[in-house]
Amino acid sequence: MKTSLVILVLSAVVAAVVADGEYAPPAYEKKYDGYFQYANAPGPEEYEFGYNRGNAQHNRNHYEQSKDSRFRTKVKWADTNAGYGEHYWEYNHADAGYKAPAYEAPAYPSPAYSAPGYSENIPSFEPAPAAGKQ
Repeated sequence: MKTSLVILVLSAVVAAVVADGEYAPPAYEKKYDGYFQYANAPGPEEYEFGYNRGNAQHNRNHYEQSKDSRFRTKVKWADTNAGYGEHYWEYNHADAGYKAPAYEAPAYPSPAYSAPGYSENIPSFEPAPAAGKQ
């Protein structure tokens, strides 16, 4: 009986100290410095991701998205030495039923030009040097 009373009092003291915050772990606080990364895949045929990485002297920003038959991406970079650049790409796929026109060979002015522009390799043989001479 005395043991259970001691455990009960000790538990109450520990709970009071933790509730006071003296031994509580510090709260997690994210300091946002402008750099991040993320990814999102909302459906089976689409995704997007992006990031902003680096530091104050050199950083890079990248965003990419693919949805249905469309792909696009954007990349930017900058540094403290006046370096700066941007690239943008966008690609739209053709419809599924689209058929590209057939390639037609160019018309040559005469049959003489229809031959390939190179000649066949012709092997050449030379006699081996004599055993004593090289």
